[in-house]
Amino acid sequence: MQVQRLALTMSMAVAAVAGALVVGVSPASAAVNDDHYVTYWDDIAGCQAGRLDFVDYGEGAPGGGMNDDYFVVRDTCANGDGVLGRFYLNGVLTDTRYNGGGSGSSVIWDPAQIYANDVVRMEICGANGPQDYTGYSCNSTTFRSVDG
Repeated sequence: MQVQRLALTMSMAVAAVAGALVVGVSPASAAVNDDHYVTYWDDIAGCQAGRLDFVDYGEGAPGGGMNDDYFVVRDTCANGDGVLGRFYLNGVLTDTRYNGGGSGSSVIWDPAQIYANDVVRMEICGANGPQDYTGYSCNSTTFRSVDG
C-alpha cells in the first residue's frame, strides 16, 4: 500500500513539473512586442489627421484569435479627407489600404506575414478618396522585426 502511495505521489510530481515546463516555453511568453506606429499632421485643419499602427503582440483582430502582425489604418481628424496606409516589406511596396470612414474610424488590415529580421516600412498619408494612390503629407517609419 505504501509503495502504491509513493508511486502515485511521484507520478503527480512528475506531471506537475512537465506542466510547468510546457507553460514556461509557450510562444506567447517568449515573444517580443514589436508594435510601432506612425502619424501625419494636417496643417490646414490643425490636427493629427491619420495614424498607422503595426500590432505585433497579443490578441489579434476581433474574431481572429492570436492573429498578430496586422495593421490598423486610423482616420483621426475631421478634415474631410481619408487616409492611405502603405506597407513595404524588405524594400518592396507590398500593399496599400484606404480608410475613408471619417474621423474616429479604423480599418484593420493584414497584408502579409512578417518574419524575424524582415525590414518593415509603414507610411501614412492623407488621401482625396479611394482612387488617390499617391496621397499627400506622407510620413513613414522603418524598423526591423525582432521575432516576426
